[in-house]
Amino acid sequence: MAEITGGEAVVRTLIAHGVDVVFGLIGVHALPIYDALSKHPELRHISVRHEQSAAYLADGYSRASGRPGACITTTGPGAANTAAAMGTAYSDSVPILNITTQIPSDLVDKGKGFLHEAKDQLGLFRALTKWNARVDRILEIPSVIHEAFLAMTEGRPRPTHVEICADTLAAVADEQDISWVSSGLPEDRPGVDLDKVAEAARMLAAARAPVIWAGGGVIRSGAAEELVRLAETLQAPVVTTVQGSGAIPYDHPLALGYRPAQAAVSTLLAKSDLLLAVGTRFPATQTSTWALTLPKRLIHVDIDEGEIGKNYPAALDLVGDARAVLSQLLDSMPPLSRASCWAGKVSAIRAKIAAEMKSNAPAEMGLLEVIRGAIDRDAVVVCDQTKPAYWASGAFPVFAPRTFLYPGYGTLGFGFPAALGAKIAAPDCQVICLCGDGGFQYALPELATAAQFGVNVTVLLFNDSAYGILKDMQDGAYGGRHYAVDLINPDFPRLVESYGLRCQSLDGQEGLEGALKDALAADRTTVVEIDASVARPPQGVH
Repeated sequence: MAEITGGEAVVRTLIAHGVDVVFGLIGVHALPIYDALSKHPELRHISVRHEQSAAYLADGYSRASGRPGACITTTGPGAANTAAAMGTAYSDSVPILNITTQIPSDLVDKGKGFLHEAKDQLGLFRALTKWNARVDRILEIPSVIHEAFLAMTEGRPRPTHVEICADTLAAVADEQDISWVSSGLPEDRPGVDLDKVAEAARMLAAARAPVIWAGGGVIRSGAAEELVRLAETLQAPVVTTVQGSGAIPYDHPLALGYRPAQAAVSTLLAKSDLLLAVGTRFPATQTSTWALTLPKRLIHVDIDEGEIGKNYPAALDLVGDARAVLSQLLDSMPPLSRASCWAGKVSAIRAKIAAEMKSNAPAEMGLLEVIRGAIDRDAVVVCDQTKPAYWASGAFPVFAPRTFLYPGYGTLGFGFPAALGAKIAAPDCQVICLCGDGGFQYALPELATAAQFGVNVTVLLFNDSAYGILKDMQDGAYGGRHYAVDLINPDFPRLVESYGLRCQSLDGQEGLEGALKDALAADRTTVVEIDASVARPPQGVH
């Protein structure tokens, strides 16, 4: 009879669930998994230099591809290093499976001082995931990992965690004794009661001035096409959150942009008699901490029932998958032959916003124009927490879903590793990372990952030798007393080039267009370092 190890069971179960790449950092307790990986080249492994990056790469991969990401980390400190990235994925509803190892099953939680022993490792990840479990029997490995995939992909997508004891991974079992679980993940998308759909359709058809609010749930469910069709049917303008960027093309005549609380947009919302909100929890950053006034009648569509009514009361709740519910609404809408009351007003509002932003921040808007003009329409832009990325979150033209990746959790250090993951997910697309010198240094060692695995991204590195946004806050609120915000940076060109990669330094924005085009044409990761000492943050960013 053929015998396999627990490590082999892990790898074969991942492959059965359609995983073609996994991100990780090898550790002593994980050696049985890595031995199995060496025998399965169909499952590509990307070795990172820090475990946090493994989860960020999985996050970027998932956001860009729409498929679950997967990472493998070892016990204790290695597993704990993924905490910030798992928190980001949880906040932003990104499906990631984090497989960590655990010490031998008979020693777990005994506190005896075994190598890499951690206090309540399972509890740590329980706070950061939708679902997690421990495996201490080899025969249970396939079923528990399958359960993790089910939890990760059913309902609201969020990360999951499975920890597997070291003795379980090293154990051997007869292959025929293991209950293998094929993917079998549900493909049906939950819709809602047809009576509620009919009521929503009647409300939308009767509305004099409807508006649509699109959140990240539209992107995650793949509902952009249905959203645009419904907007065109209703002749309703669409405002999106940052996570919803790309739900409607930026240049669509009904697209309002990404700042719902902007004065011109909030005025339009105040004049609306009905708001259809899809896949959003109305976050504080998009509603002026819930001071934004919404229309009195709200139809709220969300996969997570707990989000309905949490921040704004809904006249009608439609709890279901965004794509399924929008499809139901499209099928239920009566024929409409009316001109929109917003005709001409959307373009006027867009023009007013653009003029105001260009007047208030000509250098920043000029920067975004240069970047947008140099990249493809479907290029993937990945943001870290840096001032140019803050500006981009409200003004960068995005034309397609999954092409603007932004850490809604506010995580510094997300950008570069997430960009590497996005490029692995979308190898034929240009991938551009906007990051500052502080955030870039969270993941500097991943330059080695880019070089080793031939991952080609373009990094626009805005260097102000500081945690710039915090320094600005100290200027404004603390009398200019700068403390703990100034940075001593490496010589970035020499550092980047030491990995066999490319770097070019610019004194400000002059020459950026040419440098960016050269970087995009290069055959390896290129860093374009830009002196950003005079960049300013947009108002209200914190």
